[in-house]
Amino acid sequence: MNFSTWEVYRWVRQQRFRKKLDLYKQAFQLAFDVTLMVYCMIFGIAFLFMVADWLNQYLPLVERWQINLEEWVWILPSVVLLRACAQSFFYSGIAFTTSELKLSMLPHTRLQLLWHMAIERGFWHMFGTFLLALILGMVTPFSYSLLLYFTLSYSLFFTLSMFLHWKLYSLRRWLKLIVIVSIFFIVGAFRWVTIFLEWNESLIGLFLGLGLLGINIYLMPRLLRHVDWGRVVEMNDARVWNIQLISHMTKVPIKPPKRYGILQTFLRNRRAKHRFTNIYQLYHRLWRSHLHQQFGFVWKTVGIGIIIIGILPFQADWVIYISVPIAFFVYIEMAASLFADQFRGQPILSVLPIEEKGWRHTYAWWAMVGMTLLFIAFFLIGWTIVGLNISLCIQFLALVVWSKLDLDQRLKERMNALQRKSIKDQEGGRVLGYLFLGFGMYFPPAVVGVFLPYLLARYIK
Repeated sequence: MNFSTWEVYRWVRQQRFRKKLDLYKQAFQLAFDVTLMVYCMIFGIAFLFMVADWLNQYLPLVERWQINLEEWVWILPSVVLLRACAQSFFYSGIAFTTSELKLSMLPHTRLQLLWHMAIERGFWHMFGTFLLALILGMVTPFSYSLLLYFTLSYSLFFTLSMFLHWKLYSLRRWLKLIVIVSIFFIVGAFRWVTIFLEWNESLIGLFLGLGLLGINIYLMPRLLRHVDWGRVVEMNDARVWNIQLISHMTKVPIKPPKRYGILQTFLRNRRAKHRFTNIYQLYHRLWRSHLHQQFGFVWKTVGIGIIIIGILPFQADWVIYISVPIAFFVYIEMAASLFADQFRGQPILSVLPIEEKGWRHTYAWWAMVGMTLLFIAFFLIGWTIVGLNISLCIQFLALVVWSKLDLDQRLKERMNALQRKSIKDQEGGRVLGYLFLGFGMYFPPAVVGVFLPYLLARYIK
């Protein structure tokens, strides 16, 4: 370790800290009263003791929670690793700012500065984690051994994932997405192996730790290769100097330039601007523009669906019988609403000659692209809970086919409603299909019943 670099880096950090502290003091003097702050601190401490007393009254319930936490502690390393990968979409993890970049022009290399910053971040993060565990141990009935185990596991994997976080930030978004999906598959495979061989689940954390250690050994000589320094410095400057209190008071947010997400980048890529040679390419371009404007509704619905499918079943296995039909029902209803909203947002489409079948099929293609994330979430959760088997494959295939059929039927109904045509009521068959879908999560052969409403409708027609 170069101590001269460390001393210069500490001096820069101290000056930055003092400047931000002065700004906070000025903001607090304008917005808060000292007496009010003292009362808030007193009531806050009293509230903590009230919570501790309340938890002591429900000690058997807390002990049951502790047993459940001990059973699921193996998932903590995976969560920490996935958290680092997900955060790499937004910032680099290690706050390499313009100050450190200017220091690297002096006799202080970027590698030395990066190591100093990583060591400092790891130390303070570990210190904060142990302090939080100590406070929780004093005010809650949770045992110190459990809190210490959680703290050590979290601190270890947080430290091991810092350099991976740093390297992922400069990669393209589709590569980051591949890494996240790969981690899901690796953790699912380890989980299946431990269940099949009846091993302890803590071995999953051991395997992940050894894998991360090997990745860190590989990355250490390559930390400065292919780093987008302009993007790193721009983002970290905005994060370091984004003082939330002052931004809220002055109504002037400090943010880096807007960058589009994965789907938004895909919607805006060069291929979307090429000259079209047939009517279907025109339809795709119109849907690209419409979905880009309505992207907020899409990602919120997909996110809620992933939470319903991916998290709730861990509370109780039977929840998946309800959560899967609800998640896909909500998504399809949202997709059908956006389909009809195009005509309301662009009234000229109501008078232009449109090839109805092609218009619906091009939109259905985009809707199925968004639904792919829900399919992946269902498959991974099913793999984690019951393992990879033929029943899961049948459920997955039936889910894909039913979702496509239901989506097509909803789009036809919305199109007929816009054209003021007569609409046959098929809600009974739809409800029956979703009931078969939910029952098929419990009894896999029953999932074939989702085709019954479609076949009955064809027969009646």
